[in-house]
Amino acid sequence: MMEWPLFRSSITLTSDANANGKPTLTIRPTADLALALSTPTGLYTPTISAAQTLSIHGLASRVAHLAYLGRQVPCGLTPREMPRRGGTVSVSNVGAIGQGERASPVLVPGGGVAIVAIGRAQWVWDVSDGVWDAAKQQGERRLKVDVSWSADHRVVEGAELAAFVETWRGWIENPERLVAEGV
Repeated sequence: MMEWPLFRSSITLTSDANANGKPTLTIRPTADLALALSTPTGLYTPTISAAQTLSIHGLASRVAHLAYLGRQVPCGLTPREMPRRGGTVSVSNVGAIGQGERASPVLVPGGGVAIVAIGRAQWVWDVSDGVWDAAKQQGERRLKVDVSWSADHRVVEGAELAAFVETWRGWIENPERLVAEGV
């Protein structure tokens, strides 16, 4: 997200008379991710602040810790994990609940500029031209996951979202880059 400043931004509604009630756009210096957690006591969106400073292992550890706190009854999340300003991009793992494969993510006011819904991963047969073995008359099994994105079009245009998603996909499809580049 560091190379995409619009995805580090947030919209603030102002009540200032000089601003005529128009919202302001603030580009944050850090990548703040909101994680949608369905817990026994409701839906929470704790924030992983400055995610760009964490390694892939540090990020996974932070997600696991937030999920652990969210499962506690009463909820163990504190204002430290749920800052008022929240994240600029929200992540929802709809695949973790039941047979969810895809979703139509909806942004909530004040919730950031983009949201991604990640479906359930499943093994499928890939029979596209690049992997079809004509001699064996078979394709290749691949792990597939549906991902749906939505963005606030007051801030992010469709072409920018598409370009961002392609960059994101490059990281996800080549996870060795995350380790090799020390992310």
